[in-house]
Amino acid sequence: MYGGMKDKEKPKSRKMKKPMKPLELDLKKGAFTKMSKEKGYGSDVQKFANDIMKHKDKGKLPNGKKITPLMVKRANFVKVSRNWKK
Repeated sequence: MYGGMKDKEKPKSRKMKKPMKPLELDLKKGAFTKMSKEKGYGSDVQKFANDIMKHKDKGKLPNGKKITPLMVKRANFVKVSRNWKK
């Protein structure tokens, strides 16, 4: 007997952790550019991202269009990726 274990007790085995999944982003290629064109910004994605981040607390863009949480997520990605080195 080891450490006060009863005769039929087996030491508990550790459960293996599941491997972590890669981070899933809801960013599809060209989705933000398409969105900026639909909202009247043309292909000026940077200005569209700036306006979303400025007016996200109000919930509307200066032209009256609604800002959704997905738009904020995508705009944040645009602003962060601006600083990546090419």
